[in-house]
Amino acid sequence: MFFFNMKALRFLIIASLLLIPLATSKLVLAQSVTISLDPSITYQTITGWSATAQAGETECSGYDLYQNDLFNMAADDLGISRLHVSIRSGVENTRDYYAEFLAGQMDYDTYRSLRFWTVNDNEDPYTINWDGYHFAFIDTVIEKVYLPMKQRVEANGEKPFLNVTYTAFTRQIDPSLSYIHDDPQEYAEFVLATYLHLQEKYGLVPDAWEILLEPDNVPQWNGSLIGKAIVASAQRLQEHGFTPVFAAPSTTSMQNASLYFDAMVSVPGAVDYVRDLVYHRYRDVSVANLRAIADRAARYNVNSAMLEHIGSGYQDLHEDLKIGMNTSWQQFALAFCDKADKGRTYYLIDDSNPAIPKLNIGSRTKLLRQYFKFIRPGAVRFEARSDNVIFDPLAFVNPNGGYVLVVNAQSGGSFVVRDLPEGIYGIKYSTPKEYDMNLPDISLAAGQVMQAEIPYQGVITIYLKSAPTPTSTPSFTPTIANTATQALPSAISNVQQAAVIQASPAIPTPTKHNKPPQLAPTQSNLLPKATAGGNPTDQASIAGEKLADRRNPIGCLPISTGIVVLSSSLAIFRRREH
Repeated sequence: MFFFNMKALRFLIIASLLLIPLATSKLVLAQSVTISLDPSITYQTITGWSATAQAGETECSGYDLYQNDLFNMAADDLGISRLHVSIRSGVENTRDYYAEFLAGQMDYDTYRSLRFWTVNDNEDPYTINWDGYHFAFIDTVIEKVYLPMKQRVEANGEKPFLNVTYTAFTRQIDPSLSYIHDDPQEYAEFVLATYLHLQEKYGLVPDAWEILLEPDNVPQWNGSLIGKAIVASAQRLQEHGFTPVFAAPSTTSMQNASLYFDAMVSVPGAVDYVRDLVYHRYRDVSVANLRAIADRAARYNVNSAMLEHIGSGYQDLHEDLKIGMNTSWQQFALAFCDKADKGRTYYLIDDSNPAIPKLNIGSRTKLLRQYFKFIRPGAVRFEARSDNVIFDPLAFVNPNGGYVLVVNAQSGGSFVVRDLPEGIYGIKYSTPKEYDMNLPDISLAAGQVMQAEIPYQGVITIYLKSAPTPTSTPSFTPTIANTATQALPSAISNVQQAAVIQASPAIPTPTKHNKPPQLAPTQSNLLPKATAGGNPTDQASIAGEKLADRRNPIGCLPISTGIVVLSSSLAIFRRREH
């Protein structure tokens, strides 16, 4: 009996020693992962989240039945405020081929071979012959997509952003057909004609004109020609009272974005009218090429923007914001009746029953929403540091002074956030397994730190919902009055995996602005080596064509010691926001 008890005792001792590291490992991890905020160091200012203005308006069944829900979701829930509206080169032609296609007078293949064919309105690029322009395609997009979205964005108190994107995929047209817009003066006439048309018919003036979608897919164009087109178009617009703002070069290749940009700005005066250095993520994707883009944006005092990549998700967005210093970002189109979720639209339209079309949010959109919904136009990114690469933070302050912290979590776990101003904070996370999960609001007093938790790899967002009334006019973030922590309804008995908000030193009100860091240019990161391979093709990256071709912690409790306890383990307290 004694021998048996000794064996049992020995087993228990060994087992206990083995379990101690397992029991404490989670605690050690939680205590060691700290995210610190420094609002005195600022980076880029967000101009908005973008979508190509495609909603299946002429291709998908039941558009009139789903359009309102789609636009409400896109503007109010996802947070889209920038729309990219395509203008095709074939607008300048003796015939309106798009109107004929819609009327059933030609099939899609015929229309596709003609839509970028140009016929000169006359021999004088300084005199517009309006009979030589046909705007049926852009008018349809403006009326069916842009204007409804514009109305909703304005209702949210924000300014909609109209980006008109010139497209000319000339490889699609027969070689015997003409293309004239590689003449800078003819191109400038086309730009002016479009501005005048939009102003006269709709009272709209583009916020930016994107010079050419994917010029490395258009053999007639190069970086130097882009620069010449910018200068010619700027002069023509200014002569008619418009303020020219351009985006370029919009290449498929991340590497080509830098090379085309260098050639573009070598044209005297071109860079003066460029606001956005635009690139796509289809080819030559690397951190080195991304840094080269950010270097140029900083050197020339322009914005950087990734404005198309079918299949991109939150990991790409996070990298483009952090390393590429993006001020706007776009996956691709707003919505379409795709059968499979390939990441080319934010929403998918199920029109299998035209009488009851259904809208489904894309799988990638669910995690992009963790950024888009809470980081609003005018938000300034500022410094956020993590002592563990598993939790990669990005911090912003919105125009209303509210902080937003978005953490890209490479695995489940918890972390501590320091330096948040006092206020009531919401916490929302999404993972590949769970979508739109809300932890309870946290009432944070001055000087406290917050601990948050996410169960799996994904994105967790901490955002200010309300703050005490400022005691003075804020310069960067509100000056928070020192008020007591407010109690919120809670149920914390028998709570497992409790997280703790602990007191920390008082947080000074940030008052200093720093300019975005000027990355030191080097020969290696400014002129990356050319990538071996053939000429770019107009495969799946060609915008505007890809979609049209349908075949092809559970509560808060104030404690007298200044500690607030919460937990994220009880699913019954999770709730969805609408």
